Amino acid sequence: MVDRARLAVTRWIPYSSVGAAISFVVGFVFSLPPPQVIVSAAMAATLIFSGLAMQSYGRVKEQAKAQ
Repeated sequence: MVDRARLAVTRWIPYSSVGAAISFVVGFVFSLPPPQVIVSAAMAATLIFSGLAMQSYGRVKEQAKAQ
């Protein structure tokens, strides 16, 4: 069984923070308004985190079917 809490701390949150950091850098390089940059970074982090979480659930189902 996959320990999702451990995956969240060790992999998903760092990847999400990298995605948010990229949004911050791009936003400030293009001189976008700070509220827009913050919303963009939050949406990027949420999208990455939820995508990795859903991928984890799908992987478990595929492994169960294969066995």
